[in-house]
Amino acid sequence: MAADLNYARPMAVTITSLLENAAPGTSYDLRILVAEEYPEDVRQQFLSYEARYPGTTISFVVVDAFSDVKVSTSHLTAPTYFRLELPDLFADLDTIVYLDADIVVENDLGELYEQDVEDAYVAAVPAATYHLRSDEAAQAMGLPTFRRYINAGVMLMNLRRMREDGLVERFMELSMQEFESDDQDIINIVCYDGIRHLPLRFNLMTKYGPKNVEEFWSRPAPRLVWTKEEYDEALRSPVVIHFADKRKPWVDASADFAERWWHYASLSPMGAEIMSSYLSGAVEAAAGFTTGVRTRLRNRVVHLERELEGREKALEDTRRSVTFRIGSLVTSAPRRIRNTINQRNDPR
Repeated sequence: MAADLNYARPMAVTITSLLENAAPGTSYDLRILVAEEYPEDVRQQFLSYEARYPGTTISFVVVDAFSDVKVSTSHLTAPTYFRLELPDLFADLDTIVYLDADIVVENDLGELYEQDVEDAYVAAVPAATYHLRSDEAAQAMGLPTFRRYINAGVMLMNLRRMREDGLVERFMELSMQEFESDDQDIINIVCYDGIRHLPLRFNLMTKYGPKNVEEFWSRPAPRLVWTKEEYDEALRSPVVIHFADKRKPWVDASADFAERWWHYASLSPMGAEIMSSYLSGAVEAAAGFTTGVRTRLRNRVVHLERELEGREKALEDTRRSVTFRIGSLVTSAPRRIRNTINQRNDPR
């Protein structure tokens, strides 16, 4: 994973979800790419996972690159480019799973890690909207077509083959240019002949409105890329839920699956500060509330924060209570006004 300090809290939620859903016998070696060392108190919060989830190891890797890169996508920052150096950063590894920081993991990642990439550079889920674009547009960007184009937020990467074929040098060359979807475009261009598609359940993206069946299938891109069976399986058993649009759950509580994000937020080492920093604003961003509703929700937020302060004393009771309350909070009124929000205008 890669994140600057501004994304440290969402990344903690992602890591919490990952570790909470690890299967018996699974252990994770987490490597966090940063532009500069986090403050010591933040580092210690992340390192606390090692004690809370035995078998987990966490290390921070400072990446001294891409400081001058121009990021085109508004909700991204320069660390998204760090993944372009993964083959050289981890010369001891043959394969690695890369995860964005705006996701929750709902199942053990062993199934993803065991996918066959022997003859591929990367395995990932298609970015459906790109598959509607013309071959002429693809060729102008440096691709033969968009039919292999993937979302780079969840990837199984064959680092060994990337090193053997010298992909990092090409990555770095293209990073000096500007692309609409930044390093995601670069990955698709350079890896084009070595891309393998994965089922939707490995990267269930909220930008397509998957919780609303009619909304999902009313969009031409999903109909082009996924089958009904694949969609049903993704909703029934998602491995990863990816908040792949501007409406992040910590910003807007009406986002699809926001209740899942807040569930894991309540369990994370940063739970109390996440609640105090984000929850009230996320609720108010879900448009259409009256003043009275906002007041009631603020009071519930305060109550949640107080519960979290005593979480070490009665952890399991707190988890159950907070999870229930957050689920109720983010799935009631926001759902009623979902269709009034212009919610998905991110080309990624």
